[in-house]
Amino acid sequence: MGNEESAELHYQAQTLMKTFFLFFTLLIFSLSFGQTKKVKTTPKTTVIKEIPLEERINTIKSDPDGDATLSEETEPAYLKEKENENTIYNTAGIEVQPEFPGGREKLFSFFSKNFQFTDEMKEMELQGRIIASFVIERDGSVTNVKIIRSLGFETEREAIRVLKLMPKWLPGEQNGKKVRCSTIVPITIYATKQ
Repeated sequence: MGNEESAELHYQAQTLMKTFFLFFTLLIFSLSFGQTKKVKTTPKTTVIKEIPLEERINTIKSDPDGDATLSEETEPAYLKEKENENTIYNTAGIEVQPEFPGGREKLFSFFSKNFQFTDEMKEMELQGRIIASFVIERDGSVTNVKIIRSLGFETEREAIRVLKLMPKWLPGEQNGKKVRCSTIVPITIYATKQ
């Protein structure tokens, strides 16, 4: 009877681990491909001004129906503009996509010319896809470089180095203004013995 209980517990543990793994995989997948529009939210503030007594009396007198209401002052325009400057848009949702100078082919050419393979990578004839994410700023510079998936063997460090060497991009635009955009780029590498 002890072996049957042990086998049942083992089966339940395996089932639980499979379920957890499936859930975790789906969570990562959904986060990787979801919209990533980051909006810096600031709490809305209401500015209260003291209205002189004489002005209040005149307001009430000029509204014989008694419909006078106090209006909230809206957020100053300079705060809204500051918030819009810090917004990072997903490239899928903007009007003008950011672009590497010369297009995607030039991007992949740049990457292949500058990516340096280690002897170990060459010996293993390492090949596969590296997935990188980064932000293209309003001036076209590249920031927040991260590798979502690497192939090991120092490929992450080397990919980050090369991505930071990139020239400025043509920035994305929304409503006629240059905006910050996040993008994800898959890069395929092939290491060959020489």
